[in-house]
Amino acid sequence: MLALWILARFANFGPRTVAWAVIHVVIACVALLLVLPVAFDAISASGMPAAIYFEVFGVALPLLVYAFLTGGWTARVAMGMLR
Repeated sequence: MLALWILARFANFGPRTVAWAVIHVVIACVALLLVLPVAFDAISASGMPAAIYFEVFGVALPLLVYAFLTGGWTARVAMGMLR
């Protein structure tokens, strides 16, 4: 829902070409596959009292919103090519 809101609210924000949209998708996939597990392990090892909340809201939520946002940008660029 956050990515959908960003797409609707900031309609002029995002890539304008297919190449840039695909680059953003690749960055999002790499971030989810590489950064997420490393960040979770580092946060869990830190011993913070509220580590689970930081993992969910500080790491996972921004990465997932960015991933869904890149999907929306790619769909918007593809729809623009149909016109």
